[in-house]
Amino acid sequence: MGARRGVIPWVAGLGLALCALGPAGAGAVGAGFVVLVNQANPVASISRSELKRLATGETKQWSSGAVVHLGIIPSDAPETKYLASLFDMSTRELLARIQEQVFKGELRRPAVLRSSTDCVAFARSSAGALCIASGDEPVPPEAHVVVLH
Repeated sequence: MGARRGVIPWVAGLGLALCALGPAGAGAVGAGFVVLVNQANPVASISRSELKRLATGETKQWSSGAVVHLGIIPSDAPETKYLASLFDMSTRELLARIQEQVFKGELRRPAVLRSSTDCVAFARSSAGALCIASGDEPVPPEAHVVVLH
């Protein structure tokens, strides 16, 4: 249990990027959040199990060949809670799993985000970006919403 206390501060030091956003009606899966990727990514929809494999390093590349780069807010932010809930995990369990996979070399070090706005900027600038954001954030042309099914 003692090692788990350091999970959140350790993850805060990562470069972790997991973004999701867009209009509530455009790919929203519930709770007002969406999955966001770079516009160059041809993926239009993914399952929760595919999302979990991407977010935890089991799947390392998109079909386009771009390396998956997760962006995440390393805290109890609503976006992170939502992502964890998709995998039936607590936020702490999700962040610990990400930390474990980074240490094992199975997951690229994620981009650390502070907000849904950061997720949008990350998705715009990184070809392999994947993040969860508020459905209230506008989606720029350099990014797009991926529908969860």
